[in-house]
Amino acid sequence: MRLQERGKRVRIRSRASAPRYAPVLEPTGRFSLPAPAPAPARAAGRVRRRARRASPLWAWLWRNTEPLLWCAVLSALSLSLWFSPRTQLTRLDAAGAPSEAHTALYALLEAYIESPIPLSDTPRQLERAAESLDWVQQARWQARGVGKARLQITPREPFVEIQGANGDRLFADSTGFVFQSPNPSMKPIAGVIRYAQDMAPINSGCTVEGEMQAALKILEEIRNHSEVKHPRVRVSRAGGIQLFAAVQRGAEPPVAVQIRFGDATALDAQLKTMRRLLNTPLTELRQWEYIDISTPNAEAVKPRAAAGGEP
Repeated sequence: MRLQERGKRVRIRSRASAPRYAPVLEPTGRFSLPAPAPAPARAAGRVRRRARRASPLWAWLWRNTEPLLWCAVLSALSLSLWFSPRTQLTRLDAAGAPSEAHTALYALLEAYIESPIPLSDTPRQLERAAESLDWVQQARWQARGVGKARLQITPREPFVEIQGANGDRLFADSTGFVFQSPNPSMKPIAGVIRYAQDMAPINSGCTVEGEMQAALKILEEIRNHSEVKHPRVRVSRAGGIQLFAAVQRGAEPPVAVQIRFGDATALDAQLKTMRRLLNTPLTELRQWEYIDISTPNAEAVKPRAAAGGEP
C-alpha cells in the first residue's frame, strides 16, 4: 500500500481491496472527510410493486389437483358409456297389452325414443304417452339391462259394455270411464248398457253421466246377485231405464225379469226394491211381465199374458 497526495485529497490504494477515501489534514490543522457522491435519483413515476400472492381459488385448485383430475376422468368415462351406442335403448317390450294393440302402441312409443336418449325424464314421457291411450289404466317403466327396457301396461277392466243404436261398441270401467278396447272379443264383467237414438252419443275418453251413470249403478248392484244371469239395461229418454235379466235358482228353468226404473230420480230407494224383488220366489216372477218401480214404495206389476222377456 502506498500513499499519494493529490491536492487536499489523499487516496490510499490497496492491492487487496478497492480504493477508498481517507481523512485529509487541512491547513488549519483539522481533519475532514470528503462528501460522499449523491445517490442517483430514481425515475419519477416508477413505483416499486409488491410481490403478488396467489388467489384463494388458485391455491385451492393447486392443492386439490389430483382429486379434480380423477373426477374429470370418471365423468368423461361415464358420459362416454352413457352416449355409447351399446348402452342406448335398443329394445322396448310392452308387457300386459293385448296383442291386437301392439302395432299402434309401438308406433306411438317410437316417437318418444331418440338416439342417444337425452338426460331427461324419458321413462316418465313413455309412461305418459302410453297412458294417453284410453284403454290403458297405468303404465310403469322397468329397466331390463343394458339397452333393454320393459313398459308394464295395465289395461282398463271392461266392467260394462255400452252399445249404441248405430252398432257402436264401447266399454266402461267401474268408475264410469268410457274407452274403446283394442280386443273386439272382450267380454264385460257386469253386463250391457244399450242406449236409444234419442240419447246423445257417447265418445271414448269421457265419464258417463245422468241416466248412463244410473244404469252403471244398477248393473253394479246386479253383480252381487249370483242368481241373476245376462243383465242388460236399456236407456232411453222416452222409455226411461229398463232392466232385462234372467233369474235362475238351482235346477229350475230361468225366469225372464223386466224392471222399469223410469228416470231413476230416487235410485237408492229403487235399488232396495229391486233387491227385494230379485229374492221373490220364481213362481211369482213367472206371473209378471214387468215390474214398474219408477215410483218408490208404490211398485206396480203387469201380469204376464204370454211368454216374454227381452225385447
